Amino acid sequence: MTVYAKNISNEWREAFQRYENICGFEIMHQEDIDTGEMSPREAWDSNLRWLEGVLADVINTNTPFDDEP
Repeated sequence: MTVYAKNISNEWREAFQRYENICGFEIMHQEDIDTGEMSPREAWDSNLRWLEGVLADVINTNTPFDDEP
């Protein structure tokens, strides 16, 4: 995975790369950053909300453990 957004600072590039390294998902909205549609912060927040949604879905998945006392 690569952080390919051009219009970000080195600090944002490093933060986005850490995000990818930790969760294994490519940062979304990189094109939006480059076109000015989103700031790096807005893209960051959107990616975190998406990741939190994925986690919530996993947490709320019915498992065989739900039937155990």
